[in-house]
Amino acid sequence: MNIKRTFKILVIGLLTLFLITSCSNELETETFENSSLITVKLQGTPSVYSKANLEVLDVQLRVLEDESDPNAWVSLNTVNTGIHDLTKITDNTVVTLVDFEEIPTEFIYNIKLVFGDRNSVVGNGQEYVLDIAPEYDNASVNIVGKQLISNKVYDFVLVFDTDNSIEMSSGSNANLNPKMSTEMRLFNLY
Repeated sequence: MNIKRTFKILVIGLLTLFLITSCSNELETETFENSSLITVKLQGTPSVYSKANLEVLDVQLRVLEDESDPNAWVSLNTVNTGIHDLTKITDNTVVTLVDFEEIPTEFIYNIKLVFGDRNSVVGNGQEYVLDIAPEYDNASVNIVGKQLISNKVYDFVLVFDTDNSIEMSSGSNANLNPKMSTEMRLFNLY
């Protein structure tokens, strides 16, 4: 009876081992010969304001040198649109805007955040509407200047300088003059 039980345990153990080793993870074997994966994250800086709300509608990459070309800007699959309080996403906290999107390996000139109209800041207990200057066309553009390489993961962190981007004006308005820096990390898939 003991031999029968030991035999069953041995067979079950070997079967389990066989099933575990025969399974493969598709991501491990998938290659991206003519493309790369990209993530884009947003982060704020410590601020004197108690809230700094920005409405993010889109993230775009400029892939053509001629910015006036209608195909110069490519929209990414922005998974986390909406209003983000920059005072809550500082230090090691980020908001993921684009999550591992596959894009063709090409030269990236710029990265752009497209803002909505629901932007505001709270300072000294009072809320101010943030007006974006017309020259920014409801967007903040950062220079990237990078040729993407196949089979790589590019992680872009857009660090928004909260206090230096907000200029208080008279009345209940404030102006948004976006100032951001772009940090890029490169990871190998294998």
